[in-house]
Amino acid sequence: MTSTQKRICYLISAGLLVICLTSPNCWLHGHNAQFLTAARAAEHPIQFQGGPNEQLRKLLQERYDVLRLLAGQLNKQYGAGQVGILEIRDVIIEMLHAEADLYSTNTERIKVYEKLVSILHEQDKSLAGEVNAGRINQMEFLKARVSTIQARIDLEKLRLPQDISQ
Repeated sequence: MTSTQKRICYLISAGLLVICLTSPNCWLHGHNAQFLTAARAAEHPIQFQGGPNEQLRKLLQERYDVLRLLAGQLNKQYGAGQVGILEIRDVIIEMLHAEADLYSTNTERIKVYEKLVSILHEQDKSLAGEVNAGRINQMEFLKARVSTIQARIDLEKLRLPQDISQ
């Protein structure tokens, strides 16, 4: 594994650790973040303050739990050189969108999107180095930048006052 791949691996691990530390369905064992199984996660789901019906809440929680497990598995595969950073990035984006969907207030959603933008911004720095080193092509980098910009747009939309009509 090259030094750049190691840095990206550390960055992804740090991002997953941030997600893990701010998520209720995760625990740390040694140097590994362990996601609770779906059965154990159901014991401590993210709590709604109101809103969606029970079936929708269960589906949203299940989607989030599955994406977290997938992100953990992809991180292990990335460490072994079996998948690329862009695959992990896509799952992290999807997972954090799913986490935001679990919350009923914009304040809570804003925190999730701030976390997402921060992770993507750091990954963009590493990806720029990968482009300069010739390990990732410019088109893949630009696609990654678009997802970062979209996350920033989504964050800014959440920050807009709610009484502004579109």
